[in-house]
Amino acid sequence: METRDLQTFLAVAASGSITKAADMLGRSQPAVTRTIQDLEAELGFELLHRIGRRVQLSEEGVAFEEEARRLLMSFTELAARAKMIAAGRGRILQIVTTSAIGTGLIPTALAELKGAELPHETHLGQFLPSIVAQEVRSGRAEIGFSSLPLDTPGLDVLRLYSAPDVAAVREDDPLAELDVVPLSAFAGRRVATLLNPLRFQLHVAKALAARGIDTGPVIRTNTAYGALQIVRRTGVAAVIDPLTAYGVALPGVAIRPLDVTVLFYWGVVAAANRPLRPVAQALIDAVEAVAERSIAGFRKLDPALAGQLVTDPASGTNHGTGI
Repeated sequence: METRDLQTFLAVAASGSITKAADMLGRSQPAVTRTIQDLEAELGFELLHRIGRRVQLSEEGVAFEEEARRLLMSFTELAARAKMIAAGRGRILQIVTTSAIGTGLIPTALAELKGAELPHETHLGQFLPSIVAQEVRSGRAEIGFSSLPLDTPGLDVLRLYSAPDVAAVREDDPLAELDVVPLSAFAGRRVATLLNPLRFQLHVAKALAARGIDTGPVIRTNTAYGALQIVRRTGVAAVIDPLTAYGVALPGVAIRPLDVTVLFYWGVVAAANRPLRPVAQALIDAVEAVAERSIAGFRKLDPALAGQLVTDPASGTNHGTGI
């Protein structure tokens, strides 16, 4: 399997057509077809279903597409690293993060670092927490910023933080006039929330259930930034993490504390026993400084506590594990 095989498969997956993929790649249609057939033979399963002149990913093809993207990204980054070394420009700074941290904190922290502190090239990838852990543990990323769980074998937890979740409402909503929004105000209201019921939303749902509060109809999305946009456009209310809330200022959206504390935990990880470069340490310090001055209720915690903060869904505690 070569990088060209992966590029060909991803082009077909993106376009839904052998012909269009061939045009994109500057190759003949028979050559693209042959590459896909050879790749399927090597993998031992069908990647595509042919439907007339179009193609559709098989169930196995959908799963392989994500892996192919990661593999191709790794190959591309390896080539970029080699060029950097050959040019005497040093190593690329590889950062991986979850959506909330990557959207709410890291852009501001990068802007505040002096240009001389950053290497010639910096890569920032946003992933689910489990992928953040994999990327750091494998050495493909130097540092990772993630919500819980953080106590993963092969990783050192360098920093650990918490802050309360908040309410997001449109500025013309009566709730925006309050200094603190009662959780009971969500009773019967249409709300925006997150798709994954076993992470962030689990703890919000538990807080509502503990007080006998039933919301109205629900709009679900996979990122807190998406929930903010829904609040802005539709006027629904949402409970979101404090990193996105305070880090992404959307016009027309008001952020207010809740009268119930549902904590959001996040932190910084690196591969175990692997020393950090000064530039990575400087970025960690910059992210912490941004969080400390911009997030209400921000607290620095002992990193040794990371393994104790993964809560049992049946325990009734108020520890949010993030998105």
